[in-house]
Amino acid sequence: MNGFWAVLSPMLLVYAAMAAGLVSIVATGKDKLAKQASAPESAAVPRDVYDVAYLAGGRPRAVEAAIAALLARGQLQVGSYGEIIAAGSPPASPLEQAVHQAAGRGRLASWVARSSVVKPAIRTLETDLVQRRLVSRRRPLTGLGYTLTTVAVVVLAAGVARLAYDVGRSHLNPMVLLAFAAVVLTLWLCLVASQRITKTFGERKVSSLPPTTAGATVVARAEQQAATGSGTGPAELVAVGGLAAYPDKRIAGGLIPV
Repeated sequence: MNGFWAVLSPMLLVYAAMAAGLVSIVATGKDKLAKQASAPESAAVPRDVYDVAYLAGGRPRAVEAAIAALLARGQLQVGSYGEIIAAGSPPASPLEQAVHQAAGRGRLASWVARSSVVKPAIRTLETDLVQRRLVSRRRPLTGLGYTLTTVAVVVLAAGVARLAYDVGRSHLNPMVLLAFAAVVLTLWLCLVASQRITKTFGERKVSSLPPTTAGATVVARAEQQAATGSGTGPAELVAVGGLAAYPDKRIAGGLIPV
C-alpha cells in the first residue's frame, strides 16, 4: 500500500474525528441549531406589550416595558439618583407586580431586571412564548462550532473511505470497525449529555431566548406601528426602542437603562 491511503492510518482518522467532534460539542455548548419553526397565525399575535418587548430585546427589554407602564400610571417614580421607587398600590399583571415589588423603596432598573423576584414572571413569559413557537430554546451554532463540526464530519468520512479501500484490498482490521463504532457511540452520548447540561444551566442563567421567524415577524409589525404612532403608549414605545424611547424625555433622562 502506498500513496495517499498509506499516509492515512484508519486509527489516526478515528482519533482525529473523535477529538474534533468532542471539541465541537464543548465549543458549541448550548448553542444548538435554532428551530425556525413558523407559529400559527393566532399564536403570532402578541397577547400584550411584554410579548413584543421580550422578542425585541429579551429579558431586560420586558422589564423596561413594565417599568414604562408603571411610570406612566404613577405606580413607579424616578429618584434623584436614577433609581425607581414603588408608589401606589401593586398592579395586577404578574410581571408588573414583580417589578413593582423588586423596586421597593428605591432600586436601580438594572438591579430590578436581575432580581430573583422578577425571574419567575419572566420564566412564565418565556414558557408561553416557547409554547407558541415565537422563541426557541435552541440557539444557533457559533462559527467555531460549525467549523469543528465540519472538520469532524470530513475526517470521519475520510476514515470511512479508508475502510472501504481496505475492504477492497482485503486489508480490513476488525478492531478498526469496533473503534469507529465506539467513536459514533461516544459522540452521541456526549451530545445527549451536553443537551441535558444545557437545560440545567440554561434555566439558571439570565439569558434571553432567540426569536423564531414568527417572533421576528411580530417585532417587525410592532416597529411599523411604533413608527406610525398608531395606538402606541409609553410601554409600547419602550418595548421596541428601550427606555430611551420613553416619551417623557425628562423621566427618560433621569433613568439609568437596564
